[in-house]
Amino acid sequence: MTSINLSLSPWDAAIILKEDGSFETSLPQIHGDYIPDNVMLGAALAYALRNKNLCTLIRENFEQECAAMVRD
Repeated sequence: MTSINLSLSPWDAAIILKEDGSFETSLPQIHGDYIPDNVMLGAALAYALRNKNLCTLIRENFEQECAAMVRD
């Protein structure tokens, strides 16, 4: 498989989902009170990926949404 290089700017947040079920995150170091929305969401999603219950809820909701789109 070919590797891919991603270009991230200093305030970007990224989550890489690996084929083996693991993941890697890249979140900027925050100093101060201001946390950009994309960084907060990236951190929340990374936490959800570590939480089996949240991961199950996300997958179930996704399946329901996909099934609803097929019915419509």
